[in-house]
Amino acid sequence: MKKLLLITLLALPIISCQDKAKTKQESGSAVSLEGENAAKAEINFASNPIAERYRTVITEKYDELEVNFASYYVIVTWGCGSGCVTGAMVDTRDGAVYSMPDDKEWGGNGTYIDSKKESEILLTVAVAQSPTGQIEETRKYWQWHEGSKKFEFENVESVLIESDQ
Repeated sequence: MKKLLLITLLALPIISCQDKAKTKQESGSAVSLEGENAAKAEINFASNPIAERYRTVITEKYDELEVNFASYYVIVTWGCGSGCVTGAMVDTRDGAVYSMPDDKEWGGNGTYIDSKKESEILLTVAVAQSPTGQIEETRKYWQWHEGSKKFEFENVESVLIESDQ
């Protein structure tokens, strides 16, 4: 009986410490997740027809990505065919959704989109391979105008990339 009492008395502090550590760890992760989510506004799906049409992919990527363009925006992209991407942009301050630049020449926005958190220049790139094996990137630069909330085409350049053949 004394042994059972002694084991119980020794085990209680160990169990108690484990429960506190677990509670502290769980509450710590909940706080950090709330802090990250609190910085982003809820998506305003009524702000743009593309938002409702691509609701699922926009929501999933907006939730997982951090600001990646012009200090306040999260650009989310998805495939639109073989070698084609398109996307949308969500303002983390008010949840408004904006379309990517209107590029009638490509139909989508190219093979990939590149953006920087602290830049208002968006880069869309279409990649193609010539019959000789050279890879050509056509890069289009778009300026985001915060006042009008619109992209303006700035420049295009073609770059030949050496192939590993």
